[in-house]
Amino acid sequence: MAERYIFHLAFPVDNLDVSKQFYVRVLGADVGRENAEWLDILLWGHQITLHLRPDEVLSRERQGKRHFGVVLPWFEWQRLAEHVRAEGGAFLQEPEVLLADTSQEQAKFYLEDPSNNVIEIKAYRNFSTTLKQQSTDYNYKQA
Repeated sequence: MAERYIFHLAFPVDNLDVSKQFYVRVLGADVGRENAEWLDILLWGHQITLHLRPDEVLSRERQGKRHFGVVLPWFEWQRLAEHVRAEGGAFLQEPEVLLADTSQEQAKFYLEDPSNNVIEIKAYRNFSTTLKQQSTDYNYKQA
């Protein structure tokens, strides 16, 4: 069995409880370790550490293009978009399909967590063609 690497991100938030609720309720994350200063969010097989650092939280305008995201299988992307709507989550950018009916067809939407961290959720109709990678390299399930 091939080794699996876990990607780790860490960034500031201005309220741990509110941030935890967003990641769990809206994105379906699990909570790992936590204390009064930080907590681990386990999301899509990866670890995000939220640090309580209100003075380091930037407005979206000051962040520029900074964001993080995930590429999901098409059906999971659709299901998550529906879940976000059902939870009353606000899209920073509504779900959209780009380059429809081409070999490069892709879908995406953007969310913003309570501390202005932007999250891009993508799907590729044909992962191998779009990213010029074999889907088995990443254990990616296609639609």
